[in-house]
Amino acid sequence: MIPIRIFTLLLLAFVCTSCGVSFSKKEFRKDYVKLTESNINQLNGEYLFYPSKRYGKPSKNKRASDIRYANLYQEIVNESYNNKKQFDSARSDRNVYKVKLDLINKQLIKLQVYENDSIIRDTMLVGKLKKGMFYLDNKYFKCHGVPYIFGGCQSSKRRIGLSKNKTLIVNEAASNEGALLIVLAAGYSYNASYEYSRAVDVSSFYN
Repeated sequence: MIPIRIFTLLLLAFVCTSCGVSFSKKEFRKDYVKLTESNINQLNGEYLFYPSKRYGKPSKNKRASDIRYANLYQEIVNESYNNKKQFDSARSDRNVYKVKLDLINKQLIKLQVYENDSIIRDTMLVGKLKKGMFYLDNKYFKCHGVPYIFGGCQSSKRRIGLSKNKTLIVNEAASNEGALLIVLAAGYSYNASYEYSRAVDVSSFYN
């Protein structure tokens, strides 16, 4: 009989290697441009704060506000679900928000959020060029209880890319897996991909 301590370690090792979902380009494969070391600086620029569309699912309105918590800052930074806070909708209607990306080097991107002409968020994103996209090194992974017995694990990760129209693509892969005594399996996993337009004329987007 396997000692409980060894069983727990084996179980955790299994969870760490199996929990999560892989990225998929299925929804935007025909729209994206493969990033290389020679063109990765094309990610630089200013983008609208809210997505112009979600791939695979038509948006009901221009700003896609029907997509819960969807904005470029929180999507890229990958805040945990419990820490997410929506930007005040009244303020966002009165003011103009945009996100600026500056590639510092091949592994570092500077992100700034502007409210009108003022910077309200300023952070650095670490990642690497891989398979034609920039993989962000800010994965979220958390387990509760004893995974697959009394509990489960949550995970999410992000990568960004460029479309043929020079818009920004944010691809998220997330999962929430668990079970009760390895009998009642429950949870979900998905890939969600958003497109963010360039902030050429931001004021017209909010009018």
